[in-house]
Amino acid sequence: MYYITYFEYITLGGSIVDETVFNRYLFMSEKEIDRETFNRIRGMLDVPKAVKMLVFELIEINYVNDCSKEKVSSESVGSWSKTYVKTNLQSINSIKKQLVQSYLSGICDDNAVPLLYRGVD
Repeated sequence: MYYITYFEYITLGGSIVDETVFNRYLFMSEKEIDRETFNRIRGMLDVPKAVKMLVFELIEINYVNDCSKEKVSSESVGSWSKTYVKTNLQSINSIKKQLVQSYLSGICDDNAVPLLYRGVD
């Protein structure tokens, strides 16, 4: 079960046009959520809207900040020079953690267990 389909992603205004690339970022985003929810969503009959919206946000953040992409901040031609943007992973991870808390706080699984519950089920 995927938390969001490519069609839903595009409908929400997603910026990834290649479905294969989308699937890579979808997997990455779902794993981040599963880690925080101890896979509780995987056992649910329906994926809550808050989860779908969170996946959308995480896909966009991961795509825009992907470290495998070179982001150029400036280029010069005379005595050629190229400067790259430095990505602050700590800041990005902090933003993603805040999004998880914001979207999933108060959301429960099918057994009425909060998705972010850290105790024993």
